[in-house]
Formats: sequence, C-alpha cells, structure tokens
Amino acid sequence: MSDLNNTLVKKIKASSARWNPLRKVDTLGQFDFNTCVVMLDSLESPSVNGVTLSDLESVEKIDLATCERLMKALVLAVHEYTHFVDSTSTLWGLRHLRMMHRAYVCVDNDEAKFHVMRSYYNHLRRLKLPQYYTTVSQQFITDRPWLSRLTTGREFRPDGKPGERPILFVRFYNEKWDPIVRSPISTISLLETGAMAAEMEAARSLLRRIEDEDQRIVATSLFEENAFEYLYNPNLTEYSVCAHLVANRFNVSEATLAFWAASVIAKVALNASLDVFATVLKNIRVYFAGVGLRYSEDEAKAIRRALGNNDPGALFYVICFMMHGDALKNPVSFGASLVVAMARFGVHFEKNYERTALDEAQSIFAEIKESSFDTIARVASAGFENLNKMIGGFGMLKLTDMHLPPVLLGDSKQHDFHPADINKLKGVDLEASYFEMSEGQERMQNFGDACI
Repeated sequence: MSDLNNTLVKKIKASSARWNPLRKVDTLGQFDFNTCVVMLDSLESPSVNGVTLSDLESVEKIDLATCERLMKALVLAVHEYTHFVDSTSTLWGLRHLRMMHRAYVCVDNDEAKFHVMRSYYNHLRRLKLPQYYTTVSQQFITDRPWLSRLTTGREFRPDGKPGERPILFVRFYNEKWDPIVRSPISTISLLETGAMAAEMEAARSLLRRIEDEDQRIVATSLFEENAFEYLYNPNLTEYSVCAHLVANRFNVSEATLAFWAASVIAKVALNASLDVFATVLKNIRVYFAGVGLRYSEDEAKAIRRALGNNDPGALFYVICFMMHGDALKNPVSFGASLVVAMARFGVHFEKNYERTALDEAQSIFAEIKESSFDTIARVASAGFENLNKMIGGFGMLKLTDMHLPPVLLGDSKQHDFHPADINKLKGVDLEASYFEMSEGQERMQNFGDACI
C-alpha cells in the first residue's frame, strides 16, 4: 500500500461524515454507504492478529480475558459486516448499488441524465430521516415499561410545505401514557436492527464459552443489562424502534430475543420485491380489518402510500402486526406465523416471495455487473451470490458463508476476518476501492447540493 493509506482512515471519516446515518451508535467503526468500505477504526492490527469469524463457531472453553479480546474485535466486526451484507446483498441493498452505479457513471456532458445523481442523493438522505422528525420529551420520566402506538405524518418539501410522502412514526409513552419519544420507522431502523441482532448473537456465543461459571454469569448479566440500556435509551429509538414493536407485539421482555425476532422480519422486508409490495398493497384491507382500521382513516392512507413507495419500514410494520401475538413461543412457530401472515396478504413465500426476489435481483445484477466502477461490479457480483445463499432461510445470514471484504483498521492496515479461499472479496485493496468510489460520490453530492 502507498503512503497515502496513512491518511485513509481520516479521509473516509471526512467524506462519509455528512452521509453516515449511524454516527450516533456506530462510534467504534462504520460501514461507508457510498464506498462500501468497512472500517473498524477503534481497533489496530495487534489487537486482531489471528482473529477470524471462524472463532465464533468454536465451542472450546476460554478464559475471561480471551473472551474480552475476542468480543472487542468480533462483535464489532459482525455488526459492521451485517451492515455491509444488508446494504449490498439484500434486494434493498442491490437496489442501493444500482442507484449508486447510475449516479456515479453519469456522464458530465448530458444534463438530461443528471437527475439520477439527485435521486441517489435523496435516497441517502432518507436512510435516516433528519433529526427534526424525532422528538424526545424532557418533561416526563422514561422508566420501563414503555407503551407505544403508530402515528403518521408527512415529509416537508424543500420549499417548507408539507409534501405527499408519508412517514410512519411510533410514539412511545411511559406507563402513565405520558409521551416520551416520537420516532420514525426509517430504513436505518431495519438495518440497525439486523446489525444489533447479529452483534448480540456473536457476543452470546463467546460468553457461553467462558470456562469459569461465576465469571460467565457476571459477564452475561452485564451484557444483558447493557442491551436493555440500549433498547430503552430515548435518544436512540430510531435505531431500536423495530425491536420495541416486536417486544410489544409478542410480549417479549428479553432484549436479545426482541432484536432477533425483529431482525427476521426486517430481513424479509429488505428482501421484498416490488411485486411483493404491490401484492401486499392490493390486499391491505385484510390488515386493516385485523387491526380495526377504516380504509379512509389517515393512518390507513399513510400506510397505503408508504407501501406504494416501497417503504420497507411500512412493510415491516404491517407484517409484524399481521402475525399472531403468541408467535414467538419458539423459532419454528415464529417462522410459521410469518409465512401465514404473508399468505394472508396473498404472497406465497416460496412461489411468490422468494422467486420474485431472485428475479428482480437478477435483473438488477444484469445492469450493474459490468459497471465501469470496478468496486461496484465486484461488490454486486458478491452481493448477488450472497443473496442466493440467504434467500431460502428468511434471509438470515451466516457470515462465514458470505463474500466479505477486509476491514480497514485504525492504524490504516487491512485485516481479513474471513480469509477463506471461497471468499471472492478476500484481499480487496481498500485504498484503491475508496479512491475510485469517492470520485463518483463527490460528483454526485456536488450536483445534489446544486439543486436548490
């Protein structure tokens, strides 16, 4: 690597700052949505030497110090790798890559096509809605339990007037029904749900291996306490809202279980084809009848418009509340209830959901596999293969089966957490990839800023 790589961490932090929708929570590392670089800048090469994702599959007993060392590296890696997979290897992720491709390859001398840059620009801004749309009350106590209900609103247009694009909010209350938080269900809500669920499972797999029983009990208890603190942090509800909805819907008191179940539904929403959105919208009266909503009510109109916009947050919500309230007795019953819920919307899981997802993915891949941006073509190829591996199991992933790039560490060195020969992204030059992609990003954002 060249000497320029010494500043690569700082360059990525600077160029991604305005777009990073996870900066409130991903403080130890990040996935850069515009360059596809996974960066764990809180770690340096000595701390990850010899550590790979395969360490999570071991059942060998370890001491507390070893557990802490592995957790520091692997829990963070799993979290950011899950963002990489969801943003490149789900159907939503492949659409994201296609929008990126169209924006980055847009030629400078054809102004009639510049709109694709602004479309991608707006897409990035909507990953996490601006802070204005989240309200946190300082007036009332935030003690558990929290209650919640759905409300709706609309995005404001650039001229400051209400637009037609709906926003689904969840309002949280304390047990006295005093309002605590209003949080949107955004795309980033689904993405962070999946990453948190994967992170928690990675942590639990390591905690179970602590040999000393007392140390294992204490460490596990501390982990579960921290999970609850995250879940009930009023300032982070846009990231945890999906887990809250699941906890309330299925009467779950364990944070890790709520995140796991929410991640399953989130993955189904992220892999939903445009045909599935259209079918759910066509049969949405079934949902309205089940929850007691009239078709003409404002909430019903907002849900219909959101589904018409192919909003994965809206799909997450209606699937969650179409499922049986006792579905989370065990993983099998949960999966069965999800399949039944989709069938009630007219979507046969294998014939309609999985088939149309793969058909749409194939169509997207056909467009971007020959992208003039080598990084996009390479990541799209890996993502398409990853999706084909995941789609049959509700989209749930096993990272050691995925194609994953190396990560960039805080000392500007690369580390391959997945060095297997089958990994098509092993050893990718992150510096070259970043500088290639940053050119497209800069051109896109300069034009996006010019649209006033």
